[in-house]
Amino acid sequence: MSVHKSPLFLRIVFVLAIFIMLFVSALTYRHVESITKSSDMVAHSYKVTVEIEQLYTNIKDLEIERRNFLLTNNDKLPSQIKFSKSIIKHNIKNLKELTKDNPKQLYLIKKAEKLIAEKFKIVDYALKNYKTLSRNNIKSNLLQGKKVMERLSNVINEMLLLEKKLLIVRDEKNDSLTDSTPTVIYITLFTTIAIISLAFVKISRDLEETRLNNEQLALNNESNNLAEQIGEYGTWFLNLETNEYTFSENEYRLLGVEPYSFKASLEDFLKYIHPEDLKYVQDVSSNMVNQDKLIPFTYRIIRADGQLRYLRGNGKTVTNKSGEKILIGTTSDVTDEVVANKSIEERNIELEANNKELQAFNYVASHDLQEPLRKIQTFISRLIDKDLNSVSESGQQYLLKIQDSSERMRLLIDDLLQFSRTNKAEKVFESTCLNELLENAKHELTQIIEDKNAIITSDSLPHLNVIPFQIQQLFTNLINNSLKYGKENVAPIIDIKVSEVKASDEIEIPVNDQSKYYKIIFSDNGIGFDPQYSKKIFLLFNRLHNKDEYSGTGIGLAICKKIMDNHKGFIFAEGEQNVGAKFTIYLPFS
Repeated sequence: MSVHKSPLFLRIVFVLAIFIMLFVSALTYRHVESITKSSDMVAHSYKVTVEIEQLYTNIKDLEIERRNFLLTNNDKLPSQIKFSKSIIKHNIKNLKELTKDNPKQLYLIKKAEKLIAEKFKIVDYALKNYKTLSRNNIKSNLLQGKKVMERLSNVINEMLLLEKKLLIVRDEKNDSLTDSTPTVIYITLFTTIAIISLAFVKISRDLEETRLNNEQLALNNESNNLAEQIGEYGTWFLNLETNEYTFSENEYRLLGVEPYSFKASLEDFLKYIHPEDLKYVQDVSSNMVNQDKLIPFTYRIIRADGQLRYLRGNGKTVTNKSGEKILIGTTSDVTDEVVANKSIEERNIELEANNKELQAFNYVASHDLQEPLRKIQTFISRLIDKDLNSVSESGQQYLLKIQDSSERMRLLIDDLLQFSRTNKAEKVFESTCLNELLENAKHELTQIIEDKNAIITSDSLPHLNVIPFQIQQLFTNLINNSLKYGKENVAPIIDIKVSEVKASDEIEIPVNDQSKYYKIIFSDNGIGFDPQYSKKIFLLFNRLHNKDEYSGTGIGLAICKKIMDNHKGFIFAEGEQNVGAKFTIYLPFS
């Protein structure tokens, strides 16, 4: 049929094309609207999850602050505890607002709120009565807090699990909408183009195109078969109208049999399922005919050669051009993934056990070791004060050496605890004025600064997102290092300079990009050190001087290095004997 012979046909095609284009526009608009709404729901779930995790983090911070207060009686902690309580109340308020349309989540929030109120009572009791609390009372209070934390953790986990399930549903819905969008648009557009093209293209060209398409289809089928073998997956189809199965070649190979060695059917496939998983797979199979999308599920099979393998099934229902509903599914061999996950789980259990051992070590170092050490120091001090003259000259020397050794042991325990603290997982970054942290560090060292008539000058330091107590410890260690290794009879001069730099412009920084850093230099006029020790100086327990000449444990600068690692920054040392030392730190902008 030519164009000139069939003007009516062309008009019909033109009108039909316009109708299809209008339909596509309406369908696209509705689809985009659905995707936008679905994306908003996914974002809402993420927001709820983040708020729940923030609530749990703040509760753990409150517990840590309470424990630290009971153990140290630090007068700064009550205000921090009060602030943490207000943040937790704000978290609860936000969660109620975010989940006001979710009765299950609101119920869990109320449970958490009751436990938090109980937690607040325990904290308030400790704050109010800490001066009169005995050791047993403190232990009891800590135990009560721990029990409440365990119950709170369970409730928080329930809340996260509930939101995770909701997120999975919303993600699947969003993915389904997103995946189907190009399919709907392209199929409709291609149909429109095909209808218009029929009026202008000869039948012979249509036949040629059909032949080429058939060749391409055969090539695609061969490619799919090869891809299935390489990817270790198979495909299957279930016609929901006729209840007939079709298996790809590799679907058979996954079972350890030759392709098409038996008729594709659920009954024959179930023969290879592990007996313990058979009931589970049967239940999923009976339910999948009523689902538009099959939720991925994992099960075990025993291959024909006796091997145990893990398979994962997945599927989706589509409607073909004949109006028949077809369930298209894939079966993947995930044995390596499952084995790897089990290995990771075992490793996590091992790591958790190691963490518990480290926590036990910290407890021993902070209690069981320090308590007898304090007694040793007390008794030695009394012997020296009261009975030193009644002991022989060699005995006096022994007593004085014992006193020095016990003091070094106390410093070593304190520094080890400080180093352990910089390795803790709870690294809470806060926007902080570094000038305040520097002043706090100088305040800690006031007595030494005054005794040595030290002069400390500093540029104005920036606001940064840091772990405040760690950066303060960094400043304290660097200043104390300069004071300790000052020249005899010479007042220490410590100068602190700050500048903004790019990583690409600094030779010391091991990355070469446009990242920005604050470069802070601590320089002094002390005894310095041999440049060959510039890198070894940050090693744990490394000392450049005899312990009788200068006190210390060799841990302070190792702590500084660990603090910079925690902040994704860098620290370097330069020294010249009898001239001074210079420590350069690089803190990233964010």
